Amino acid sequence: MNNILRTMLWIVLVSTGTLLLFSAAPAWAEDGTREWRPIYDVIMRWINFGILAYFLVKVVGPILVNFLSDQQADIRSKIDKTQKEKDDIVAKLQDAKESLENSGPRLEEIRCRIVEQGEKRKQEIIEDANEQSRLMMKNARQRIDNMIGQARQKLVTELLDMAMEKAIERLPKEITEEDNHRLIEKYLTAATSRAR
Repeated sequence: MNNILRTMLWIVLVSTGTLLLFSAAPAWAEDGTREWRPIYDVIMRWINFGILAYFLVKVVGPILVNFLSDQQADIRSKIDKTQKEKDDIVAKLQDAKESLENSGPRLEEIRCRIVEQGEKRKQEIIEDANEQSRLMMKNARQRIDNMIGQARQKLVTELLDMAMEKAIERLPKEITEEDNHRLIEKYLTAATSRAR
């Protein structure tokens, strides 16, 4: 790279020097009666051109070459970095496209699985509700039967109490002294027969 830049720099300098040389050609066409000043000017131009060319090639040339090399390296690294980022983005885009293409059947499969699980859960809830209602009905029946049994017992007790009250109230009026002696003898006979 440095050799190419140096060669180009030399070509530019030689071309510039040649152009300056031929621009001084009218001074050579004179017959020599003039003074030596125009020839001196041309020679000084060449000397100045040589000094300038030497300065540019030896001092400015390496600096320019290094600067351009650094710029080239920076640009190359930026291009490589950008290319890598582009490749990464293209790869991600391709993955996203593939994922999107594959997501259709997968989403349908997930939807079917969710519906199936929902149906199972619905059936379980219905069965649980039926079981709970059956248990509640059984429990309610048992409570009702208990309440009816208690009510019957209470009714029987109340009827017996009422019958006893009525009997106690009516018996003294209905039983005579004779009935009373007969009952006592019957009781004593039954008691003595048991004692034997």
